[in-house]
Amino acid sequence: MAMEITGLIGSLKGYGRVDKPEPASRRDKGAKASSGQGDSVTLSGEARLVGSAMSAAQQAPDVRRQKVEELKALVESGQYKPDVRKTAAKLVEEDLELLL
Repeated sequence: MAMEITGLIGSLKGYGRVDKPEPASRRDKGAKASSGQGDSVTLSGEARLVGSAMSAAQQAPDVRRQKVEELKALVESGQYKPDVRKTAAKLVEEDLELLL
């Protein structure tokens, strides 16, 4: 059974092979016959931006950890009482932003 997934990894469009593959006759000569060229990769500006954003996110301090732990304790103890009207209003607001 085969499955096709499309449009999932759109941010990888900037990746591509720059150099041409070696002909089979040159590859088969063994490791001793080196052409002096190594593998190379060229990233688009978008790919570099995604990479730097991921790096910054991984290095960022976890400043909300304390707030998350406090909320988790309130939920587990049954003391957390969210404002359902405020939550509903925020959901509607975000949906309207998507439509407009």
